[in-house]
Amino acid sequence: MIIDGHAHACGDFLTSKNIIRILDKTGVDKVILVPGELNSTKTYSLPNLAQLLPSKNVVKITNSLTKLVIKLTGAVKQIPKGNEFVYDLVEQTQGRVIQFIWLTQQVENPKEYLREKLSEWNFKGIKLHQCWENYSIESDFFKNVAEWAEENDIPLFIHLFSDTDVELIINYKRTHQNFKLIVAHLFGLELFIKADYKDDNLYFDTSTVQVVSTKRLIDAINFFGADKVTFGTDTPYGKDNLQKNIDRIRCLDIPKSEKEMILGENLKRLLKM
Repeated sequence: MIIDGHAHACGDFLTSKNIIRILDKTGVDKVILVPGELNSTKTYSLPNLAQLLPSKNVVKITNSLTKLVIKLTGAVKQIPKGNEFVYDLVEQTQGRVIQFIWLTQQVENPKEYLREKLSEWNFKGIKLHQCWENYSIESDFFKNVAEWAEENDIPLFIHLFSDTDVELIINYKRTHQNFKLIVAHLFGLELFIKADYKDDNLYFDTSTVQVVSTKRLIDAINFFGADKVTFGTDTPYGKDNLQKNIDRIRCLDIPKSEKEMILGENLKRLLKM
């Protein structure tokens, strides 16, 4: 089974028809979607910064630009409508789309909102993004969301902003080892390794080839194990990302069983599919 664990409901994945077409073409069973730019058909061409800086956490460099663009455009206001749009895609694609709900600080009572939407939508995970909104891992907002996720045994996928946030999430995780966490883009990988921290419910997302080098991906596999690495593409941020990322995993010098774990078996287990 192949599951794209990180993609957005825009660009190539804007319509149910195109989603099914692309998944069938690439041999992918399912895709986890979160909101993207509403009604946007645009697919972005990204420079391969990871190839230029194979040992660096490239996303740390791009985060500041992302934060500025989001602040100027006010795009975070679209997220609630985007969650509704993703649910519509779930309904239209006969089980090919899995919904992770993207939570923002626009929600006054996160726990109540999540309870209501779980009943209504049966989403399978939660997303947080520190470039889109300014909050600390020590904030009540994060803690409320993380506590609810742990209480309900639902994974939380987070795009972290800085090294400080990595250190704070490590500290939080030390006291919440049952909390299922997926760290986007292998962000802060080196700090987790330096802290010698890993647990049974800590996972790392591979997306995507332009910002996560194969060297860092292998480092993650060697330290955390292939069973703690989840496949993602961040579509539409990068041309032909789905096929490129599948090809990269298949070309890794690791056993076939470990490739299968990364490409989908880990997410299948994590989401109890």
